[in-house]
Amino acid sequence: MDSWIANLKYIILGLFLAASLAATGYEWWYVWPVKRCDNAGAWWDARDRQCLTPIPIWRVTGRLPGEGPGKAASPKG
Repeated sequence: MDSWIANLKYIILGLFLAASLAATGYEWWYVWPVKRCDNAGAWWDARDRQCLTPIPIWRVTGRLPGEGPGKAASPKG
């Protein structure tokens, strides 16, 4: 009877250690990178697991913030 209880104690201890290791691994692999990326002010891409820097629209269009749409975008009249 004592041998069975001792074995059960080691099995439960092993399961606890495995669950703790799995929880820590999940945090290390999935949660901590997202938090680091958010703290840096970047965007997290969950599909590719990348931390990406957002590009302001004025860099793409060439217009500075506050400028009007310009002649090309004005309605014809």
